[in-house]
Amino acid sequence: MKLTPRLCALAMFLSLPLLFSWTCTGLAQSAKMTVGQTGINPGTGLYFIAQKENLFAKHGLNVNILKTNTTAAVQAMLGGSMQMSTGSGAAAFVTATLEGAPPFVLVGSWVNVFPYKVMTHKDITKVEDLKGKTGHVGAPFGTIPDTALRFALTKLKLDPERDVKLVQIGNADPPTIIAAMDKGEVQFGILAPPLDRVAERRGYRTLMALPELGIPWQQNGEWLQQSYLKTNRDNVVRYMKAISDAMKVYFEQKEKTVTYLTEFIGTSREDVEYAYQTFAKWVDRDPRPRAETIRTTLEAIKKNTPKAASADPASFIDTSIVDQLVKEGYFK
Repeated sequence: MKLTPRLCALAMFLSLPLLFSWTCTGLAQSAKMTVGQTGINPGTGLYFIAQKENLFAKHGLNVNILKTNTTAAVQAMLGGSMQMSTGSGAAAFVTATLEGAPPFVLVGSWVNVFPYKVMTHKDITKVEDLKGKTGHVGAPFGTIPDTALRFALTKLKLDPERDVKLVQIGNADPPTIIAAMDKGEVQFGILAPPLDRVAERRGYRTLMALPELGIPWQQNGEWLQQSYLKTNRDNVVRYMKAISDAMKVYFEQKEKTVTYLTEFIGTSREDVEYAYQTFAKWVDRDPRPRAETIRTTLEAIKKNTPKAASADPASFIDTSIVDQLVKEGYFK
């Protein structure tokens, strides 16, 4: 069939929407982010679900996830080799900002409590029984488990410096707590699920779950430099859309989520399912950053970072991304 000039023009006109779609898809997929991931627990696993479900690609992102810690993530972002830290807590980012680094900001946070339990020997049945006892934080002093235990003891009117003796270890290794309790070296310690369940199987008891104490704490969320948010807001929106979709899988598709988390955490499915169910009670479906969680962080770091005492917690959060996505139907 011979195409007349008019037919050629018509064919070109009809193909424009398809060409435009291909072009836009290519542009969207070319948006790249390098993201640091900190910690291995159900509270840090949303990115893993997003990867397994191809949710970053769905929203036009090519995301390179690097396992790291918050201190290294701060350095990488300041050096320009990383754009975001996911599943992360506030302390390193707030401290860096207060010490003069270009400001960091929190755009999403779905774990806003200390996700730990205090495990004890069987003869410790009430908080008062902790007096004079030795507890293990399973990590260096100043890290989150140590901070969580000290805030909990203070909330329960025990002085963590005088009423108990706390011991640490050079590197974060929570199972060390159970080993030390087995040896009788310590009488209590702080553990996150599923290790609390492991301790219970060894004959230890749960004295308290820290989320029940009502202490606000920014535990797992997305941190980035304020400058990156201003210049690459669309990338951040796309990332948080993927996180929203991952949360939907987390809350609505239990079996699939447990399968993913079993691979991510690397322990038995039974323990992972328990940890999943426990975290599901502790996390927020609306990950809008909260100033009160940063206020607790400022309180925790003010001894070593004096500027924290007068800092405004609201200056470290940006709720606009989550606010926008809630209006668009995400984070239901």
